[in-house]
Amino acid sequence: MESLLLDTHALLWWLAEPDRLSPRAHAAIAEDTTLVFVSTASGWEIATKVRLGKLPAASELVDDLAQLLEAQGFELLPITLRHGLHAGVYAVPHRDPFDRLLGCPG
Repeated sequence: MESLLLDTHALLWWLAEPDRLSPRAHAAIAEDTTLVFVSTASGWEIATKVRLGKLPAASELVDDLAQLLEAQGFELLPITLRHGLHAGVYAVPHRDPFDRLLGCPG
């Protein structure tokens, strides 16, 4: 069984603008045998960007995100203290704190 971790853009595109995904990405996410993971960091990123006015079209997703993820059969990954500590000392240079969390090993 293949598994995927969606970044926030891929998640938003899957839920709201699926045509923006490449055909290969769309097929991989849609495959019944693919286990799709979404980090709680994506929820944090979406809500933050909606609050800052950078992603106003996603405001409805913020209210329904948990139900939408469940309906899609996506697995939600929590953020633990270990993830936060790892993201803080992550050697790969990346200014986006959300992406730093997504890059942390499980």
